[in-house]
Amino acid sequence: MKIAIIKLSALGDIVHASVAIQFIRKHIANAHISWFCDARFEQIARLLAGVDEVVALPLKDKKFLKSFEILRQKQGQFDIIIDLQGLLKSALVSRILGKNIFGFDRFSTKEGMASIFYTHKYSCNYDKNIILRNLELCAFALNFSFDEKEILAKEPCFLKKSRIPNKNSRIPSDESRIPNKNSRIPNKKILIAPFASESSKCYAHFASVIKGAKEFAQCFLVAGSEPEREKAAKLASSGATLLAPLDLAQILEFMDTCDLIIGNDSGITHLAWAQNYATITLFGNRSGTRNAFATPKNLIIQATPKHEIDAFHIDKSDFCINDIDPAQIIAKAKGLCDA
Repeated sequence: MKIAIIKLSALGDIVHASVAIQFIRKHIANAHISWFCDARFEQIARLLAGVDEVVALPLKDKKFLKSFEILRQKQGQFDIIIDLQGLLKSALVSRILGKNIFGFDRFSTKEGMASIFYTHKYSCNYDKNIILRNLELCAFALNFSFDEKEILAKEPCFLKKSRIPNKNSRIPSDESRIPNKNSRIPNKKILIAPFASESSKCYAHFASVIKGAKEFAQCFLVAGSEPEREKAAKLASSGATLLAPLDLAQILEFMDTCDLIIGNDSGITHLAWAQNYATITLFGNRSGTRNAFATPKNLIIQATPKHEIDAFHIDKSDFCINDIDPAQIIAKAKGLCDA
């Protein structure tokens, strides 16, 4: 069976959908899975475990003719098409590929008009946990059932080695991070991902967290763009080490050496969850119960928003995430590091 999965953007969205691949493989062993994404996210998509083919579309660059030509070459090749994105552009991509399309109904997705392109529509509360939403739609399309407890037993969702290594990036050597017998440097390691796609998702008090956590752990910072790196360099003065620029495969490799990842509601933090690493994810104007999946070692700290959270209409002027007490994060971090 040939299956097309449509998840165009963004990093966090791809991570949230990644666990569905394992369930598809479990129930349809001979499935050939093609993953369609925006070209900006091709690197992370190529690290997806269990995907046979990644098709990158330059939609964000507005290269629509090139995107259409790529899709036209894939037209009619799939038995089932599953649109996990639920947007008009993803629905159009699905429709170009074929006719046997599964997606959410008009009340279950942000852009309800997308549903007119689906031949099979699934009803699911938009406020429901996003990982469960993705799994339920796949289960509906492929006629299998699952138990939430199975998510707790998931395998890592991404490959640890990139198919295209970044030779220009360097991870600090293990020797530089392992204290000797006479050193007072803690032997626990925490990776902090202090940035996110929107300013209202970014926690402003990581400096206090670093100062408190360095009593029991070494703290490292990951940053991507140059503006992020400039901010991270200032944050590092609180007692953390700013890592060299790393690609996503190298970030996964570095996570493998850490005891804990702390971050905002961002792709890096969700990526750590997908790999079964211990995490603390901070939420403010968005629902933690909707956008993350809590486990004994994957903790959520939710600030109290100004108004009731509406997943359809996020109040981006609400910076309540900064009301989270750093002491609460430090205490939970110590508990996870000591576990």
